[in-house]
Amino acid sequence: MKTSYLFLATTLMLASCTASQKNASPQPSVSTDTATVYFTQEISPASLVRIYEALQVPASGRVAVKISTGESGGHHYLQPRLIQQLVNTVNGTIVECNTAYGGSRAGTEKHWQTIREHGFLDIAKVDIMDEEGDFCIPVVDTTWIKYDRVGTHMQNYDFMINLAHFKGHAMGGFGGVLKNQSIGVASSAGKAYIHSAGVTEDVNKCWLHTSNQDGFLESMAAAAQAVHNYFGKGERIIYINVVNNLSVDCDCDSHPAAPEMSDIGILASTDPVALDQACVNLVFNYPSKKGDDATALIKRINSKHGIHTIEHAEKIGLGTRNYHLESIDGNDMLDLLNQNSLSLLVRNRGITTQHTQHGVNDLLDLVKTDPARLKGAVVADKIIGKAAAAIMIYAGVKAVYTNIVCTPAKEMFEEAGVVISAKEEVPMILNRDRSGQCPIDSRLNDAATPEECVRILESM
Repeated sequence: MKTSYLFLATTLMLASCTASQKNASPQPSVSTDTATVYFTQEISPASLVRIYEALQVPASGRVAVKISTGESGGHHYLQPRLIQQLVNTVNGTIVECNTAYGGSRAGTEKHWQTIREHGFLDIAKVDIMDEEGDFCIPVVDTTWIKYDRVGTHMQNYDFMINLAHFKGHAMGGFGGVLKNQSIGVASSAGKAYIHSAGVTEDVNKCWLHTSNQDGFLESMAAAAQAVHNYFGKGERIIYINVVNNLSVDCDCDSHPAAPEMSDIGILASTDPVALDQACVNLVFNYPSKKGDDATALIKRINSKHGIHTIEHAEKIGLGTRNYHLESIDGNDMLDLLNQNSLSLLVRNRGITTQHTQHGVNDLLDLVKTDPARLKGAVVADKIIGKAAAAIMIYAGVKAVYTNIVCTPAKEMFEEAGVVISAKEEVPMILNRDRSGQCPIDSRLNDAATPEECVRILESM
């Protein structure tokens, strides 16, 4: 398949590309292994289940789904309606631990109140794992912490789905699966121990011992590895990052800053190091523009040396920063399109609609009557010329799969940051008797922008 990706495949198919392109730390050549990271641009209950299934590691036994239930007053945490289908699919229990700072989750009683307020008890069983105390599990890297202190209820589970919200963090630079598995799984005392890089377990004193930033980051990596090893050295744990609501602040902030960039998608892997690295790369290679800018989040990550958590996690053997990014979007849609008398498929918010009109008529109708259907959608179209590409970009489509794309359309997609996967690229789309260029596309040869193309199309 002939495929072109702007900020995904071109720069991310292998993890030789890193965030160092924008002043993050350079990547050491520690591991020669390559992990697979699955990716979907659609953020929906259905796509969350699809990416779980893509991992081909069925959750079995008593399944813990580790999330952050979010601080009261915040609103960026993973919403119950988003995760419900996955949790129900695996018959899982949502698990959390109490925090080490003052807030709505610092004590069990207040934490249960927050969990109720945020609606998690309405969709599944929930367990605060350190409600009845904690216990220690061994760490491999004892540079700073000598053990990892986690809730006793973790012993009640056979399998864990680490379901993290990837975003910024005031202390770690960013939070993904490594943070969700270290700070997130640790008990209150365990959190204090990690934050202070092994100085104290006292939640009232740990904040006096936070000057050792790299020690804190390395302690998170060590704790994440301890939990990974607890679940069969990774055989009974999988990792998913939902990359949305990309604030510079964590869900532990009751008043997080508004995101300055758009949502990216959902990524999953059996390797937590590769997964967090892929997410960081997507942020650092984001095609920023006015009103949709990753600069603030990049600055937050760099200001806290956030990449070092991933660096150290690889160094101690938790995983690899080398990865192959594999999209799960579109190929099934293109197969369905080709096997039936369809001209267009649109998948958005877990719903796939089928369309049958010739040319760009379906796209123009959607722009006029249901523009939300296309905004953020994954689309399959048999043949894409400049006209179709312009309408899709104008409407906010995120990813496109096609049999044939013409070069001007492909270039327009790439400039706009839309993922385009095509079986074949041709110089131009021909008319029906193949005697010359498609008449609609010919009207757009001198048009430079998607907006200009759409104006011309609407006037025809």
